[in-house]
Amino acid sequence: MSKRTKVVMVLILLLLIGGGLWWKKSQKSPEVKILASVEVKRGPIRKVLEETGIVKAQVGAIVKIGARSTGSVERMLVRVGDPVKKGQVVATIDSRELRAQLAETEAQIAEAEARAAYTRSNVERLAALYDGKFISKDEMEGARQNAEVAARQVAARLAARDSLRVRLSYTEVKSPINGVVSQIAAQEGEMIVAGLQVANLVTVIDPTRLEMWTYVDETDIGQVAPGMTVEFRVDSWPGRIFNGKIRTIQPQPEVRDNIVYYQAIVDVAAKDALELRPEMTTQAQVVVQTKDDVLLIPNNALKWVEDQQVVFVQGADGAIRRVSAELGLAGVKESEVLAGLQVGDKVATQVELSGEKIKNPEKKKGSK
Repeated sequence: MSKRTKVVMVLILLLLIGGGLWWKKSQKSPEVKILASVEVKRGPIRKVLEETGIVKAQVGAIVKIGARSTGSVERMLVRVGDPVKKGQVVATIDSRELRAQLAETEAQIAEAEARAAYTRSNVERLAALYDGKFISKDEMEGARQNAEVAARQVAARLAARDSLRVRLSYTEVKSPINGVVSQIAAQEGEMIVAGLQVANLVTVIDPTRLEMWTYVDETDIGQVAPGMTVEFRVDSWPGRIFNGKIRTIQPQPEVRDNIVYYQAIVDVAAKDALELRPEMTTQAQVVVQTKDDVLLIPNNALKWVEDQQVVFVQGADGAIRRVSAELGLAGVKESEVLAGLQVGDKVATQVELSGEKIKNPEKKKGSK
């Protein structure tokens, strides 16, 4: 055997030995080091869907108050932000012309009533003469007709007066609801012309009648139903949680950025509505399901290793074992454990595997 052949054989042998050692090392379980841990406990859990929403005024909560009388604005009695009561006068329209017409009609009523009284007394006087056959039947009938005409004239004048009084009442613009003035569309001295479209003067909003439109993703809508509790936050009140219940779910979808949403209408309590404003953006949580006294682990104890979700458990002797726990309801911060763990087990929330930290699995929509 030549020297060159011997060298080649030695090199091949060394490669085989090195490859074997590498393969053996690669088959060993990676070293696990626990950096932080907690104990498995029992407690309540709930599943929520995180959605966005907008605070809106209910139907009828915003009223545009118009003028039904033609004339100039005589007085504007409120300003934006002023609270108003139902029936309160918020503006007046110049009523001098209508008052003059009313005075004229009152005079006409007095004249018509005097004429009617005279014709009635004339009928009574002529009736006695007719009974004594001192006047003809035609004269008697003529007197009665005059009395009827006079009575109808009185009724017409009274109706005209009632109409003028109604028109005069329109010169006082009143709020139909309790609320707050949100907009003023006319100023004192401005001419208002009443026509087919009522001229808007003042807008009043009832701040206690608000609702929230929650936009639920089409992938979540099957889990949502009327009566479910909704908790929501607004940027104006950091840390404050408002509550409501879903009243109805609109059947008509709304498409935004090629994503289909459905509106869940949430009733807002009057006391909460006083601290909110229309068009505020909300971060909402729809409470889909709740459970009490279940086995719980924090979500950051769930790790993905080799495409498998596992939990690292440290025993009393310090030994670390990998457990594929059976999970149930997933909450925002914790998950329910159905099997594989028990109360008091110490589970790792932060670990190092072969010198590299294992990242927690990314939270997916629908598994809150």
